[in-house]
Amino acid sequence: MLADRRAKIVATIGPSTNSKENLKKAIEAGMNVARLNFSHGKHEDHLQVIKYIREISRELKAPVTILQDLQGPKIRVGHFKNDKITLIEGSEIKISPKYEIGDENHIPSDFAELPQVCNKGTKILLDDGLLELNVLAVNGDEVIAKVIHGGILKNRKGMNLPGVTLPVDCLTDKDLIDLEFGLANKVDYVALSFVRYSSDIKKLKDIIKEKNPGTRVVAKIEMLEALENLEEIVDESDAVMVARGDLAVEVGQSQLPGFQKRIIRICNQKKKPVITATQMLDSMVENPRPTRAEITDVANAVIDGTDALMLSAESASGKYPFKCISTMHEIICEVERDKDLYYKFSIEDKFNEVAEAISASACLSAYKLDATAIVCLTSSGKTSTLISSFRPQCRIIAVTHIEETLNRLELVWGIQTFSIKPYRSTDEAMFQIEEILLKYKLVNVGDKVILTLGVPVLEQAKTNSMRVYTISGEVPKVSPENIPLRCRP
Repeated sequence: MLADRRAKIVATIGPSTNSKENLKKAIEAGMNVARLNFSHGKHEDHLQVIKYIREISRELKAPVTILQDLQGPKIRVGHFKNDKITLIEGSEIKISPKYEIGDENHIPSDFAELPQVCNKGTKILLDDGLLELNVLAVNGDEVIAKVIHGGILKNRKGMNLPGVTLPVDCLTDKDLIDLEFGLANKVDYVALSFVRYSSDIKKLKDIIKEKNPGTRVVAKIEMLEALENLEEIVDESDAVMVARGDLAVEVGQSQLPGFQKRIIRICNQKKKPVITATQMLDSMVENPRPTRAEITDVANAVIDGTDALMLSAESASGKYPFKCISTMHEIICEVERDKDLYYKFSIEDKFNEVAEAISASACLSAYKLDATAIVCLTSSGKTSTLISSFRPQCRIIAVTHIEETLNRLELVWGIQTFSIKPYRSTDEAMFQIEEILLKYKLVNVGDKVILTLGVPVLEQAKTNSMRVYTISGEVPKVSPENIPLRCRP
């Protein structure tokens, strides 16, 4: 069943998946997180997707995280007369923010300061580095460049200037408008593009705190400055994304694997969820099967410790969006058979918080007692996220009556979420939990289960306690249509 998979799947929503029918298929195929890319689409389109996802999620009893990905100060080319041009190696071409429409000799750009930041010798990369230009001269508002590596350039493709410090803010005017929309519609996470400093995250968090404090922040690591300030950025963020497209252009493709592993390692050490993104199954945009290299790429990201793996064009505009999701599910499940992936904790670790000590104790106890599950009574999801960071092999079950918390936790490795009614005592909560675990075949009678909670319960105390239960009682009968999607065989 889908609940057996630990690493989560992020799927970008686009023309291939944005209908209600197709969103349902995506969730049924294994999508945990729906990414809304605000570089494309109108607000009304995104709003319809949000409404559909919430409806389907409740219908299937399958919480889904909604991730709003802000465009950020992404530099892009403009539009061309025929939607694309061909750049010929060795030819000269002019680039300018003043062009309204481009042609074979002129490239429009949405970056007003382009002529000011370019000098002779500046490298300009287009379309994630597939095309390369070298600046010959700057003449007023026009940048004159030579085509080093040519090819087809389509409307609105990205433009990178590696090594150039750009005079841009992390949140553009467009981002602020998009952010207001996202927070008004209670997205679960906001991904900030082109983060350079921890202050960028603080700025976004200050805005979120006023509008919708429950929303969390994902820092996208795709700039050289971000790598230089990585630990501070991770500390300030709720989660991190290895945005490999622009990152590879910035650092050079040969250095990307090392940086990817470093980012994942630091996130694991600091107990922050991390997403690995970009071209994970890129050939499946057009083909029904991935390449061997892509299978290995997905597998290695799981082995390295990523919490979630992301599909971009594969699910947004590809021919086989649901096949992509199910293929990624199968690869992850196969990798997760390796027991070396689990129990990443040390008894020598020092902890600053009670919740962290309880989380480590729960994982150690589960290991020593061969417990089937660790169950977290939670309101914010903090303790269950900490437990996830220790990578226990047993199930991690987060239960709460707060729907927003259930949705947010779908991003985090290993956590399965279930809704329970508000409770007035531990016994009352455990009665509901035991029924869920038995009814959905997550445990068997006689299994040991670790419970983490805050006491006194009625005072809504933060996590400060751990208990061990042995499952007893009879297995309740449940009709197939009432079984949550991810617990179906």
